[in-house]
Amino acid sequence: MAEEEHIERISMRWDRGEATLQSLGGMLAPVRFDLEDGRSVSPLHVAPWEDEDMRDQPGVLRQLRGDWPCIPFGAPPARRLPFPWHAKVARIGNHRLPSEGHPHGYGANHHWDLQASTGNRLSGTIRYPDDHPIEALERHVDGVAGRTELTCSLTVTPRRDCHLPIGLHPVFRLPEGEGDALVDVGPHGTVWSHPLDEDVPLSMVEPNRHFETLDRLWSRQERPLSLARLPLGGQSETLLLLTGVCGRVVLTNKAERYRATLQWDPKVFPSLMLWISNRGRAYRPWNGRHLAIGIEPVRAAFDLGVRISTCPNPLNQAGVETSYPFQAGTPFTTKYTIGVEAV
Repeated sequence: MAEEEHIERISMRWDRGEATLQSLGGMLAPVRFDLEDGRSVSPLHVAPWEDEDMRDQPGVLRQLRGDWPCIPFGAPPARRLPFPWHAKVARIGNHRLPSEGHPHGYGANHHWDLQASTGNRLSGTIRYPDDHPIEALERHVDGVAGRTELTCSLTVTPRRDCHLPIGLHPVFRLPEGEGDALVDVGPHGTVWSHPLDEDVPLSMVEPNRHFETLDRLWSRQERPLSLARLPLGGQSETLLLLTGVCGRVVLTNKAERYRATLQWDPKVFPSLMLWISNRGRAYRPWNGRHLAIGIEPVRAAFDLGVRISTCPNPLNQAGVETSYPFQAGTPFTTKYTIGVEAV
């Protein structure tokens, strides 16, 4: 048996709540917000296997929770992509691109150095391997005085010029009751369904399709479908990409009477990936018990990794940016907020 992994967690309190930052993956959760009506709510998700031995799993899964940065975003697909994706990717050839040995990037799978909280701030940094085009990531999480809100910042320092898919990965809790959560993604362009399905057909939406809105999708059973109300009945695992987003999503938990709002810079992250995990994955560690929604601002071609995101693909051929142009030695910083209010 491998030696037990040491995972550090540090917490900070501000006048409207408490937040915890984890060394593994630089993940933020749990977070507690103290509402004006006297209740406390925790909107960010913590995977149900947090007390189980997961040393055989990738780092990103071992203590999966809350929000973390993905630099680069995604991982190479395990299977051949369908047309028109395959037709585009087939022309790439053997371009030299950064290695992708870790799902959602090195930082999502390894331990960060955490700085002791100062006042209402949590901080962490991680250095990437010397052969990686990214040198380091730094993140700060600040509680906003007098408000049930966190401001998060991420700074990426590149070693070399490179184009990489990037993303943020907030994962929110869903209530148990069917349809007890409302998802408002605001104004957006096209809704793209993932070009690949799960190993068994678990997606509620026919793969490799385009739609106008979450309210007017078309299910694989050939009938109208809305994914604006969650959870769904039965078991499913659905991945969607919304382009041309406004940079704001509101998730209303009707059962617990609060709404959580995520806001980001849509110029940096012009698309939104929705991961609707509706107890669909039966294998370990999921075991048919994972219920959550990933609301993930991205500049990426879904979660298909560096090679597909940085070369011609159906998304960037349609004018959707799927990678970010980093310049050697020039730090890049972006900010986003997570806030809660009673309803």
